[in-house]
Amino acid sequence: MKTFKHWRKQELVDTFGLRQKRQCDDLDDWLNSDEDISENTKRELVRLQQELRERVYDWNEQELIVEFIALLLHQVRYKSDVYKTFANRKLNAEIDGHLVSGEVDWMLASGEHEPKAPYFCLHEYKKDKGVDNDPLGQLIIAMVVAQAINENTNTIYGAYVSGRYWYFLTLKNQEYCVSESYTATRDDDIFTIFKILKKLKGIIEEMATEAV
Repeated sequence: MKTFKHWRKQELVDTFGLRQKRQCDDLDDWLNSDEDISENTKRELVRLQQELRERVYDWNEQELIVEFIALLLHQVRYKSDVYKTFANRKLNAEIDGHLVSGEVDWMLASGEHEPKAPYFCLHEYKKDKGVDNDPLGQLIIAMVVAQAINENTNTIYGAYVSGRYWYFLTLKNQEYCVSESYTATRDDDIFTIFKILKKLKGIIEEMATEAV
């Protein structure tokens, strides 16, 4: 069984025939968010941004999660009767004869106590010197496993964070798209990242409700 951390983009192409597209309607719709941000939330986002600017070079992976990513996600307020948030939960599936398993850093999925149908996977990544990993490949294979678990043609949503940089993805069937980077230390980007994450609430709510 091959775990998520050992998959690379080229292997996904060779093994599952995945194709990267330059333009995906689902990703474009997701990124073009006009969600509102309250003044209180704006102040908190600015506070988090300033902390990130000062500490991003010093934080290790867990510190980045605890001191920034988790607090940002908390501001979005992911609360729903049809999906829950899960962290460091294992997903596994057999895909075209290949057993694939691994932990997802954070996800939105149906299920009361354990994840059942995953809709969104977030992968946090902070590269250390001498480490040769493929964070995009690791996220995509997690999304492929989520797709297999769901057994439907709905779009799977994802994001990975590399220090101050955020990337958003969609996967539908065998095609995926990756956004340009959003820089959380850049003035307006922190608000854009928040709006994208907030819009995800409605997207996942609709998919989860349809699946019930």
